[in-house]
Amino acid sequence: MRSKARMRRRRWRARSLALVLVVVTAGGVLVGRAVRDNRAQAGLTDALVTSRIPGRTQETRRRFERLIEDYRGSRAAWAAHGHLAELEAVNGRFAEARTLWGRLAEGGPGELAADAEMNLIYLDREEGRLEELAGRLESLVESGESHLPEDVLLFELARTLEQLGRHDEAGRIRRFEEVAPEGPRVQR
Repeated sequence: MRSKARMRRRRWRARSLALVLVVVTAGGVLVGRAVRDNRAQAGLTDALVTSRIPGRTQETRRRFERLIEDYRGSRAAWAAHGHLAELEAVNGRFAEARTLWGRLAEGGPGELAADAEMNLIYLDREEGRLEELAGRLESLVESGESHLPEDVLLFELARTLEQLGRHDEAGRIRRFEEVAPEGPRVQR
């Protein structure tokens, strides 16, 4: 009888110890993530402060790139993609800006991805890629694979079609928006 009681106590202690280890490990992982996110946010703040100092473009670029590399996948790293893309665009490096905004639009968190999609629309329009932009906007409206609401996509599509001289198509899209303003929207 005593041996059965001892065995039960040992099993109970082993289970209790295993539970404690699981809780401690999970807590450590959560604390580690919080520390990593705080460091990433501090790095983003430092890079943004540096970006406001005239003549520090190269250092700012290096800080954003290091932040993206060191804290890949964190919200601060995704924000660094957007800031670095803006820096590249301001300095006339449109191909680099397009690549960064494209990466952010594909994999970034919703609000940042939507902002990147809008920047890509503006960049296409500024570079005169209107046919390509119209095609991309049409496919985004049809597929629903955008972080932007459908009414924004339709507005930008109509605007692009106007610039291309396709006034009838643009007018149909605008009338559709007026007739069905509460139609289905892409909400993410």
